Amino acid sequence: KIKNKYFTKPNSSYMKLFLVVLALFFVGSLAALNNPFDDHEEVTKLLMASILGANPKANGVGGGINCAGCTGLVAVLEQYAYVHDQPILDTMKKLCSILPGGIEDICDTLVNIYGPKIVNGLELKFTPDQVCMDLGICTEPQCRLFPPPTSSVSEEDLNKHKDIKVGQFPEHWKPGEWIYDFAQYHKPLIDLDGDLYSTIKTFRGADWRGRDCDDLKSNIYPGRNSTSHPPEVDHNCNGIYGTDPKTGTPYEELYCSQTPYLGTAILGDSAAAHFHVPPEMITPAKINSATYDDLLAMLANEFDWPMLSATTGFTQSEWIGRPKGPVSSIYKKILERNLCTHRDFQNIGVNGARTSSMASNIMYSFARNQETDSPVLLTYALIGNDVCNGHPGLGHMTTPEDFYDNVVKAMDYLDTVLPMGSHVVFMGLADGRILYDSMHDRIHPIGELRQDVTYEDLYNYLNCLQISPCWGWLNSDGYWRNQTSYRALNLSLTYQLVIKNNHYEHFDMTYTNCPVRPIFNEWVAKGGEAWELIEPVDGFHPNQIANALIADYQWNLFNNKYPYLIPPVNPNNDEISKLFGDQGGY
Repeated sequence: KIKNKYFTKPNSSYMKLFLVVLALFFVGSLAALNNPFDDHEEVTKLLMASILGANPKANGVGGGINCAGCTGLVAVLEQYAYVHDQPILDTMKKLCSILPGGIEDICDTLVNIYGPKIVNGLELKFTPDQVCMDLGICTEPQCRLFPPPTSSVSEEDLNKHKDIKVGQFPEHWKPGEWIYDFAQYHKPLIDLDGDLYSTIKTFRGADWRGRDCDDLKSNIYPGRNSTSHPPEVDHNCNGIYGTDPKTGTPYEELYCSQTPYLGTAILGDSAAAHFHVPPEMITPAKINSATYDDLLAMLANEFDWPMLSATTGFTQSEWIGRPKGPVSSIYKKILERNLCTHRDFQNIGVNGARTSSMASNIMYSFARNQETDSPVLLTYALIGNDVCNGHPGLGHMTTPEDFYDNVVKAMDYLDTVLPMGSHVVFMGLADGRILYDSMHDRIHPIGELRQDVTYEDLYNYLNCLQISPCWGWLNSDGYWRNQTSYRALNLSLTYQLVIKNNHYEHFDMTYTNCPVRPIFNEWVAKGGEAWELIEPVDGFHPNQIANALIADYQWNLFNNKYPYLIPPVNPNNDEISKLFGDQGGY
C-alpha cells in the first residue's frame, strides 16, 4: 500500500523512507520544507530533520541529522530489549510487528541490512553513540548523547565485530510529484476544485483549515460571503442553509447578515502549528501494540496538531499519543460569539518557518478573496526561527533590516487578498531563555530508563552536530542565550517600525508581545512548574496546556486593550443552534 501510494517507480528504494519514518519517532521539529528541492537527497534531509530536535536547514557536522536519527533509534531499540528482557534481534522483530500496516516488510528488510552489526555491538555493551560510529553514520567521537561505557571490549571480540558487514540499500528512491507541491507550498494535498480547502483532514486539509463542503465547486468554501447559489446551498460551509418558511428569507441572511463577521487565521511556525511528538513513542516502558497505530496520520500532519492549537484549535483528537490538556483557541472564542463563523479558520503554520520563507512562498497558501470573502483576524506569529538555527554565533540570524523587509513584503501581499475590515496582529518573538532555565537539569525521555540523559546533554549533543533547532537558546553558555534574546527583542521592536511606516487599505495592524513568558510566570505564581508547559520530547515547544493558556491570555489582552479586535455577539446564536445543531461538524 505504501509503495503504490507514495512512490512512482517500482525500482525505488523504500528502505530509506522507512529509516526516515523511524527517525520521526524521536524529537524535534519536522522539516520546514520551505524551498524548492534540488533532488531527492534534499527530501531525505528535510524529513530526517525531526530527529532529536534537528534543525531542518542545518547541514550539520559529524553525520548531522543522520547521526542523531541513528543514535535515537538504537537507544530505543536497546532500552526496549532491556525493559522486556529479550534478545536484541527479537526486539527488532517485535518493533517491526507493531508498526502500521504496509511497512512491516520494509522494517524486516532494514533488520536484515543493519541487524547483525547492531546486535553484536549492543551485546558488546556499545553505547548507541558507539554503534552509530561503528556503522559509519556518525563521524565525530566528541559528539556524544550518552555517557561513555564503563567496561572495555577485548581485542578478540572487536576483531570479530569488525568482520560483520552491513548490507546495502537498493538504488535511490524518489517520491512522486505530489509531495513537491504539498511540501513546498503547504497547500492541501487533496483539493479537487483548487479553492485551497479540502474534504480530508490530514495533508494540510481540514485539520488545518475549515472543511470544504463541496470539493467540486471552487466558489463553495468556508469564509465566503457573496454567492450566486440558491439558499439551499451551503455556500460558505458554516452549516446554515435553506429558507425560513415564515418570512421567505434565507437563513444565512436572516441569522448572519446583521452581525459583523471575522474569520480566524494565523501565519506562523511550528509553535503556531502546535508541534508535538508523543513521548510514548520513545519511552520503551510505554511502547505497546497500539503505540504507533496513528503514526502515519501524524506524519501526514507533519507531527503538528493545528486542530488543538492556540489559534485554530476546535476539537479533541482521538489519535493515540495526542497532546494532553484542554483546548482553547481564538477561533473557538470567536465562534462562541458568532456561530456563523463555523469552520472559518486557517492555520498556515509551518515547521521551521521564518520571515524570509513566509514572504517567499508560505504566505501564498493563505486562502482569501477580497471581493467575495469575509474579513479575517489574522495573527502573524514567527516567534523564534529568525534567531534560531544550528549554526554557532549570530551570523545566521535575521538582521533587523531584513526582518523589516520580509514583514513588509508579506503585508504588501496581504493587502491584495485580505477583505476590507480585516485585522493583522503581530506577535513578538519569544524570550527562549526560559527553555534552558526550565529544562536543562531534567531527565529527557530518551534517558528515562537509566537516568543518564538530561536535556542539557541533548542540547549539547545537537549543538555539537550543529543541527540544533536553536543553538543560541538551547546552549549551556548563558552569554549566547542572552545574545539570542537580545536579537529577538530587536526583531520584535521592528514590528513597531512596520506599523509606524506603513499603512494598508484593507486591514489595520496591532502589535502584542509574545505571551509565552507571561503565561509561564502566571503558571509558576499559581504553584506550577515551568517545565510542565514545555513539550517533553523536543524540550522546545509550548505543550497543550500552554497552547490553551496562550489563547486565553491573548483573548483577555484583546478584550482589555484592543477591543476592536473582538467581534460582537450574534443575537441569533440560540436560534442557529436549535435549527442546525452542530452545523455539520468538522
